[in-house]
Amino acid sequence: MDSLLVELQKSGDDTNRVKRLNDVGGYLINEHEHEKALVYLELGIQLAEKLEYKQGVCVALNRMGISYLNKSDYVKARSYFEKAIIVARQAGDKKSEADIMSNLGIILCDQGEYPKALGNYLNALKIREEINDKRGITSSKMSLANVYYLQGRHDMALKSYLDIEKAKGFGEDEYLHAKLLYNIGLTCYQLKDYSTALNYFNAALKIDEKINDKQGVALIYTNLGAIYSSQKNYKKALELLWKGCTILTELGDKRGAAEAYSDIGVIYDSLKQPPKALECYTRQLELSKELNSKVNIKKAYLFMSNHYEARNNFKEAHAYYKLYKLMEDSIKNESSIKSIAELEARYENQKKEKEIGLLKAGQEVQNAENKRQKQLFYSIFILAVVMGLFGFLLYNRQQIKKKSALERRNFELERNALALQMDPHFIFNSLGSISGFISENDKDKAIEYLGVFSRLIRYNLEQSREQFVSVQQEAKMLNSYLFLQQLRYNDKFTFEITTDPEIDSSMAIPPMFVQPFVENSILHGIVPKSEKGHVWVRFYVHNDEHLVCEVTDDGIGRVESMNRKTGFGQTHRSLAMKITEERTEIINSMNKEKIMIATNDRLNEKQEITGTIVTLRFPLDYV
Repeated sequence: MDSLLVELQKSGDDTNRVKRLNDVGGYLINEHEHEKALVYLELGIQLAEKLEYKQGVCVALNRMGISYLNKSDYVKARSYFEKAIIVARQAGDKKSEADIMSNLGIILCDQGEYPKALGNYLNALKIREEINDKRGITSSKMSLANVYYLQGRHDMALKSYLDIEKAKGFGEDEYLHAKLLYNIGLTCYQLKDYSTALNYFNAALKIDEKINDKQGVALIYTNLGAIYSSQKNYKKALELLWKGCTILTELGDKRGAAEAYSDIGVIYDSLKQPPKALECYTRQLELSKELNSKVNIKKAYLFMSNHYEARNNFKEAHAYYKLYKLMEDSIKNESSIKSIAELEARYENQKKEKEIGLLKAGQEVQNAENKRQKQLFYSIFILAVVMGLFGFLLYNRQQIKKKSALERRNFELERNALALQMDPHFIFNSLGSISGFISENDKDKAIEYLGVFSRLIRYNLEQSREQFVSVQQEAKMLNSYLFLQQLRYNDKFTFEITTDPEIDSSMAIPPMFVQPFVENSILHGIVPKSEKGHVWVRFYVHNDEHLVCEVTDDGIGRVESMNRKTGFGQTHRSLAMKITEERTEIINSMNKEKIMIATNDRLNEKQEITGTIVTLRFPLDYV
């Protein structure tokens, strides 16, 4: 710093003085003295504009954006970065343009604007490849991997990070190397590979301590604390998390501090200290809202919901969970995913076009050197044919992919719409049962019923967005549903759910698929019966070819049920069964192997009807 100030005093009102002012500002940013840095950078802008020195203006604007980014003032940071990009383009400074695009991408990512962030990173990568900026290329690839990480595509992110490490893309840049090791550790932590995560975090910590990167050290402390928390070493975890949170607060890193508060809150919840946990979650939410960080706001809502649910405050739990889902939908929506896919495809096409262009240029140079007009004519003709054929095949393939993607998207939308429907009569009756318990002053029964009912509703909301759920999850849902129906009908029946030990966690079925058949057994088989009934639900694997689910009851049987419906004029079909038939048609239309459903009478030794058996067969290739 002393040397920079000496050089600054020696300089006159010229471009060298602009450079020295910007250098002093950059040094102060690294020392986290942002207010002082902004003073020098503002002086640099004023002098550079007076001299019409655009490159100097660009550097100062970019560094002011970095200063506000480190202070977590995203509005001002974004404004300065956008101004700096315009000046960089006017000055023809490709390297600065790419660097500023990447800086702006950091803000866009944290605010959940993934398509825009990815567009910035891809444009920056394209420029850096054109000017052969090796460090910049590595930085862009890391940024792209960061987007995969934020989207929850952790396997893809880890592969990208490890490819960079294997290629030694960071070169001699220790700061970039530390960030790469940190990102690998972070991804391993998300994949629950804690021992590998610890190794990478500790390796990054050594470098950050060596280069005195306080922010890097603090972030590693918080993540080491999270790992110790997952191992239930809460004392060590709290020590590291508070240490990191304190440093981040001093540095003005609101984003890092917000994430630290969430991890600390989870530990206090685990230690049964709800007031301290709620205080941390509240602080996390405040900081996230100050940043307008949709990613961290979403996390805060989820933690608040889980906190209140654990305290049996279902009203607050539901309110925060609703806010969490709304925020999640605003980040992970279909148009964002589509835009990201289009940007990735556009970048890949640009690379291919560049390669084809280079190939064509090389061919033309070779023909010019040979100076053989006939060979040149035939070469161009053949190349044109090949390019035309290649273009036709590429276009045809893109159209097929586009059609397939649209069909798949339409299928998923229809599947989600059907799976999301739950029998309104069941919900109404469940709420009626809760009201009855309350009126009878049976508070314990009402709380128990409400707890099971809220879990069932949450399962329906969460799993309706999934294409498959595990057999164990479906069995857990059915257990809650049967328990509620058992209470609703005053123990009119007993039930039993069994899963074969051969069924592993990878075997899955569409969510809420079995429930309508169980509902039919209760309503049309057991309820009309004069005595108490029983319902069996059994999952097992048959001949290593099918996953089978049997729903069996000892009710009045199909024939008697139909006779009673006809006698009372009740010939309407169950809405749940109609929806399930439509779901089956949609799923079977998209898969070669089909789901098969068979309904048979349950017979005793005398061939008398003693109930109903519904058999659902899911091909193992499908599940």
